[in-house]
Amino acid sequence: MSVLEKLKQSAAATKQVVILSDAAFFVRVLPVPAATPPEEVPGFVELALEGLSPFSVAQLCYGYFHTPGADRALVYAAYRRRFTVADAEVWAEADAVLPGLAVCLGLAPAGPRAVLLTGAEAVTAIGWDGRNTVPAVVSVNPVGADASPEEREAAKKAAVAALGGAFPEPSVFAPPAGTVSRVGDNGCRFVIGGEPVSFENTQLDTLDVRDKAALVARRRERTRNLRLWQAAAGCTALIGLALLLQIGLAGGRILLRSRAALAEAQAPAVQKIVTKHELANRIQELSNHRLMPIRMLEIVNEKRPRTIQFTSATTRGLYGLEIQGQTNATLDISSYQAALKELPACDHVDLGQTADRGGVTRFTLTVTFRPEALRPPPSS
Repeated sequence: MSVLEKLKQSAAATKQVVILSDAAFFVRVLPVPAATPPEEVPGFVELALEGLSPFSVAQLCYGYFHTPGADRALVYAAYRRRFTVADAEVWAEADAVLPGLAVCLGLAPAGPRAVLLTGAEAVTAIGWDGRNTVPAVVSVNPVGADASPEEREAAKKAAVAALGGAFPEPSVFAPPAGTVSRVGDNGCRFVIGGEPVSFENTQLDTLDVRDKAALVARRRERTRNLRLWQAAAGCTALIGLALLLQIGLAGGRILLRSRAALAEAQAPAVQKIVTKHELANRIQELSNHRLMPIRMLEIVNEKRPRTIQFTSATTRGLYGLEIQGQTNATLDISSYQAALKELPACDHVDLGQTADRGGVTRFTLTVTFRPEALRPPPSS
């Protein structure tokens, strides 16, 4: 088994709970001062056991049940040598070792209630008075494994009598046998008499009858293993994600290369289409925007005074006409420019350089026409 598998099994495997007979334990309900802080309750329990038992706490297998604010604690203990080496070996592999009555302590009724646990070696009566979740009365009545029905009935009556008549009719349950029926990573969940009972790991450690120092070390190891397992699982997930990304990138590169090859293969056909498109646009442009110098001259000649003579005319693009002219009446040049500007066909008229020589003024006019004024007539 690999280290990772061991960590996983230690951190998340189903927890096994060993259930012991109540007959092996003496049980007491101890008053606890209301002001006792929770962290001082374990010391209070150990001091109480030192006074109740002829053995030291180190020689006892004990556990207790107490909830914050409760004015009492339930304590149970047994002499350690009552259990065999084989028992200790089984306990070492278990996640909790509890007497049968400890399972019922999680019922936590809201009001008075009584429960009878009828085990093979004991009949246990548990009574809650409703003031808090810790039972007010617990009575363990041992019976032999080979006891007759009459003897078992007598033990049952003795257990009921121990309740003192202050509790309702008790519910009769059989204690859970063997292991817990349902568990989670943070505790155990039992089902007793059809009712669910849950304990967190910290509660289980106080109920557990094994050595408390060993339980603390065990809990730390369990927490460490769980964190190591979570870290290992997280690293595995990250590695898997990285591999998926790498595969995706490789696939993307293959796709890009295939598309580049396809584009390269289609480039000649695309170029032919582009050339045809450009040629069609050029033909369309030439058909719709032909150079019309005669029409330009006709327009500018409409407003030309008789004193002005054209010496040359040159087109400038599709819509421009540069006129070289001369006149012996200089003022007519400005009048002619103004007249051209008023024509709807002319966009603007610019007067260039003028030169006066021998009474004759030479000038340059640049006329820019509006495109709609030079459109060819529609073909019939």
